[in-house]
Parts: sequence; structure tokens; C-alpha cells
Amino acid sequence: MPDMTGEQAGAGLLIVAGLVALGIVSGLAARLIPAIVAVPAGAAAILLLAARGIAQSRAAAARAVEVRSIRAVFAAGGNLLGTLDETRVLRHAAEAGARLSAHAGAGLLYLPEEGGRFALRAAWGLDGPMREQAELPALAPTVAEAATTRKTVMVSLQGTAGAYRTGCLLPLHGKSGLVGVLALLSQKPASAFRPEIPALEYYAAHTALAIGNSRLYGQVQEMFISSITALAAAVDAKDAYTHGHSEDIADLATMIARELQLSPQDVEKVRLAGLLHDVGKIGIPDAILRKPGRLDPAERAVMMTHATLGASILDKPGPLRDLVAIVRHHHEHYDGHGYPNGLRGSEIPIGSAILAVAEAFDAMTSQRAYHAARPVDAALEELQGHAGTQFHPQVVDALARIVARERDTGSPWFLALETRINTPVTGSVTGNQAPAASEDAAMVWQLTQQLRDTGDLAQLLTMLAATTAKLISCAGCAVLLLDERGSTLSVEATTSAEPAPGTVFPRSRSPLWQAVEQRAIQRTGEHSGVVVPLVAGGQAVGVLQAEEIDRQGERLLAIIAETAAPAVQAALLRARAERSAAADELTGLLNRRSLVAHLHQEVARQKRYGTRFALVLTDIIGLAAFNAQHGYDAGDDLIRRTGELLAANVRQVDFPARLVGGTLALLMPEVDRVEAERAVRRLQAMVNEREVTILGRFMRAQPLRWAVACCPEDGTDADLLLATIERRLQAEPEPSPH
Repeated sequence: MPDMTGEQAGAGLLIVAGLVALGIVSGLAARLIPAIVAVPAGAAAILLLAARGIAQSRAAAARAVEVRSIRAVFAAGGNLLGTLDETRVLRHAAEAGARLSAHAGAGLLYLPEEGGRFALRAAWGLDGPMREQAELPALAPTVAEAATTRKTVMVSLQGTAGAYRTGCLLPLHGKSGLVGVLALLSQKPASAFRPEIPALEYYAAHTALAIGNSRLYGQVQEMFISSITALAAAVDAKDAYTHGHSEDIADLATMIARELQLSPQDVEKVRLAGLLHDVGKIGIPDAILRKPGRLDPAERAVMMTHATLGASILDKPGPLRDLVAIVRHHHEHYDGHGYPNGLRGSEIPIGSAILAVAEAFDAMTSQRAYHAARPVDAALEELQGHAGTQFHPQVVDALARIVARERDTGSPWFLALETRINTPVTGSVTGNQAPAASEDAAMVWQLTQQLRDTGDLAQLLTMLAATTAKLISCAGCAVLLLDERGSTLSVEATTSAEPAPGTVFPRSRSPLWQAVEQRAIQRTGEHSGVVVPLVAGGQAVGVLQAEEIDRQGERLLAIIAETAAPAVQAALLRARAERSAAADELTGLLNRRSLVAHLHQEVARQKRYGTRFALVLTDIIGLAAFNAQHGYDAGDDLIRRTGELLAANVRQVDFPARLVGGTLALLMPEVDRVEAERAVRRLQAMVNEREVTILGRFMRAQPLRWAVACCPEDGTDADLLLATIERRLQAEPEPSPH
């Protein structure tokens, strides 16, 4: 028989090598080698195949775990992106993040605040003493570290967070920058988190996106509500006696809808419909709206069209379409004798039935020149007497419960209602005349009409400052508006040298800001100055400031501010919407569409008057390499800083713009080629020598290449001029980098 010892030894060693390579043999290898060496070749092959099968099984199991983890992340991220309410997003993000980990027992979500600190905004999994000390001071430095480095950070919590030993802090980084930090707490050591980090970081990206989406939706909703409120205020302003009427109806209708336990979505629809229920009165002649007595049959027929007219105004694609039926039928009667369609009982939308009761109660408890306000109990008795005929019985009962509860608690709403009832109205209205007999009141009324008819914001504010100064005989009057972030007040119109137009007042404890924050009149203590907030739709839009006025002037200033605020807000919203549509989101310069529009205007002017202009294009050299080295956020900041340099060093009549990427433009009216090229050399030298801050670090500005086209020399067609200069820019050689 041939000697098999060598073959057996070779097969055994092959098994050992295979098992070691597959990670099955480690510390036991030395003891197993003698036994394995003695294994015959055939058995060796079988053992090796078995080892491979075990390894493949383990790999398959690991892949299955990874797939389950990815599916869990996608499911959790999908749930987050499925809601647009920021509070719910934050709460769910903390819980889902903790549940994604196999061992994390708690999740905390921190968001940045002013001053660079982070505040805990949502927590899940904390109980007992830890809930009371949810800030967890031990986490603060690590939260800051994760935010600064934008990397996942581990922290030991021994003895500082109850039973939890370890924290895993994940930065939430969105398109606009750092959104927050998600902290997951575990009773296991940091090593337990490490295999989960890729999946958790992917979930963190989903979370940042969901938070960003919810904030964007919130901003859109705020703009939407502000626009609706301004529109409602504009409708109310047509009748001096119904100023604030729509807001009162909306507040009361919302209370009734909640009392009837409607869904949150339906409550919101009722509130918005309350604000816009009389929008159709925009189309009703003022002579009918302001008639002090009863309307004759012809006038009443015209007035009755406001419900259908309002519905037609709202019946356009968009979120307001959901309000059409509520607005259209808010004058229907429960017994079918209302208008416009004679609906009865359950045919009437519940929102319409709520508005009918709210509007009737508001009308009966409001002072008018042609009737005194009824006491609360008398108004309720009237409604209850017509429940089942004119009004929905359940809605009337809901209002009665609300009134009883608010009266017992002495709520601000009920106290305001009692004050309104007990405050007599002054003056009278006849036809289209001013609603007061005094000359001052007539001028205030006239000012209101003028402001309402003025669409241009600057013209409106100038008129407001000048007319107010004349009415109250003050030393000077100024109108200051809040910026969109609510962080500064700027002087937009003034009748005196101080404060000068354009002066900016950052947030402080000055009377200007106290008037905004407290929604109340403030005295400056200097020159008998008074500051009155401009408040419309519950939001402060700015202040009206006057110097050297007496108490009578102060009272009149308050009336002017209250009357003018809705018109100011409406004009401000229009101006911001127009500016937003024309501005580049990153730099705040004109966008391409707006630049092209200005270019067409300049071409038309050249053809008509023979004027001249130059168009300059510049491009940031090496932007792609800069992005690769420093990141896209730094690249965006570089474009932003370059745009700021360009805008700060051109004439006021020039139009700086951003076309795309790192390509910026400058439209220069009344400039020839020589002047344009001189301006380019000046700008180029300035940029090449300038240091800018990119994400907080000083860097040299990137070099630029330039191109110039002039009209009429290079053509008199706007689109051809733009195409010509873009070709010239691409043909320009790139200057050498710094």
C-alpha cells in the first residue's frame, strides 16, 4: 500500500489554512492541527466545504441583518417624511432613532438656538428623575462637538445619566446647514453602537430632511395665513364699523368647531373660512356696504350676492378651494329658507352652520351706529329662539356651553366681549361719508381710503408718515418695518432728519422693540416721543413713531396705526412676494429671469431713446475644485461672498445678478465699453486682493474671469446679447490660481 502520510498531512494543513482564513480556527489551531493532519484527503475536502458553507451562512445572515436594518431605516424615514408638523416630526425622530438601534433605550433631539447653544426639543425613553433632568449637562459639550465637527461622536455617561452608560450623538445636516443633533443613549458600551453607525447616520440624513421640510411647510403656511389675514383685513376696511370683524368671527367659529369635536383639519378649515367668509363683499358697492339703515329690496338682492361671489373668488386650484362650500352656504337656514341654494338640515356644511351662528352672535353683541350691542344673555336667547329654524340646534347649544364656561372662568375672550358690548359707538355713517363728525376722524377715514388704493409700498409709507405728521401736528413722524426674520426694525419713511431713512435698529430693550413685543404704546421719554405698534392679523409688521405730541395726539396716533396696519401689511406682503420672485435664493441678487427682464427693458429703451448700456459677466475660476476640497456648503458661501463684493462695489443704478452656479452678471445702464472695462479692472483688482470669510474661516477670494458686451455695438437684441457674452466668457482664458 502506498504511503499516504504526506498526502494526509497536506490535506490536513489545507483544512487548517482554510479554517483560519474563514475565521473559524483561532486559539484552538495548535491543539487541532495534530488531529487534522491525520485526516484523509477525501474527508479533508468535505470538512473544507463544510467550513465554507458555515462562512457563507454567516455572511448570508449578516446580509439579511443589513437588509433588515436598511428596510427599518427606510420605513422610519418614510414615516418622518409623511408628516409636515414640526413638533410631531421632532418627537417621532427621537423615538424612531432609539428604536432603530438594537440596544438604545432613549433618544434626545437638540436644535440650535441663538448664541450657539443647543436646546433639547424632543425626548423619548426618559422616565423618573431623568425626565426631570432631561437637559443632561454631561451631553452639552459632546452635542457642541458633534455640531462643530459634523461627525458622529461617542460619549461616556457613567454616573451622569442614570442607568445609561454611553451616548451616540449624530449631527443632522441638511441642505441649509446643520439642523440639530440626535443623541441615542444605551446601557451598553460604545462598541455596541459601532456596527450600527452607517444605518444610524443614514437615518440622521432622513431626519434632517424631514425637519427641513416641516420648517419650509411652516413658513409657507405662515405666508399663506398672513396673506389670508391681510385679505380679510382689506375686506373689513371697506366698512369702518366692521374693522376686525373677520378675525372675531374666525376666533369664535374655531371655538365652536372645537366644542363640537371636529377634526383638527376641519377646525382649521372653519377658521380660514371665518377669515374669508365675507371676501365677496369686495365686489359690493360701498354705498350699500356703508348704508346706516335697512337695505331696500334691490340693495338687499345685491348684498346677497356676496356669498356666491366670495365662493367664486376662492374656487381656484389651491388650498382655498376647500373653503368654497363653507363660504358659499354660510347664509343658509336650517329650515331651508336661506340663500343662495335653500339647503336645509344636514345638507348644509357644518362649517357653514358654525359661521352662521358665529356671525349672528357677533353682530348682535357689537356696537353699530344704527343699533346698540345686546347683552350676552339676550343674544343667546335670540339664537336659541331660532334654533331649528334659522340656526343649527347643536351649534347653538355648543355656543351656549362655550359662553357659560368662559363666563365662569373669566377668560380674556369673555372679558373682551363684555368690554365691546359696554363701549358705545361714536359718530354716525351716512351714505359714503366718513364715519365720524370731527375733522380729525374724517381725515383718518380719508387716509384709510388712500392707503387702501395705494399698491406701491414705498409710496404708501411716505403717504402714511406725511399725513400722520399733519394730522397730529408733531415734530416728526417715522414708519419703521420689521424685516422678514423679525430681527431688525428699519426706517422706511420719515418726515424729519432723524432717524434717517435706512437706519436699522437691531433687537433691543428700547421703546421701539417694547412696542413690537408687547403690542402696546410706548413713550420714549425724549421730546415727548410716542411709539405705536402696527399690528394686523395678530402680527406686528412695524411701528409708527412720532415726536413731541400730547395725549390727544397719542390717541389719534393709535387710531391711525390701527387703521393703517392692514394696508401696510398687504402692501408689504406684495412687495416681498415680488422681491422673492425676482431674487436669487443663494445670493439675494437678481435671478436670471429678472436680469433678462431688465435686459429687455434696457434694449427697448435704447431703441426708443438711443441710450447705451453694458452687460458684464464674471465666473468664479476653480469652483469645482474648491467644492471638492472644502465642500459644497463652502462653495455656496464663496458664491454668496463674491456676490456681496460685486453688489457692494457697483453703482446704485446697476443691476447685479447671479445666472447659474458661480456665474454672476452686471447690467450697467448708460455705460460704454471703455467705462465698462474700467469698472471690470477695478472690480478684478479688488477681488484679487480681498480676503473673505468662508464658513467662519478667512480665505483669499477665488480669481474671476470676465467678459463684456455693449449695446448697441454688439447688437440690439436682448437674447443675442446674452448669448454673445456667454460665448465670450467661455472663450476667456482662466487666470492662474493664487
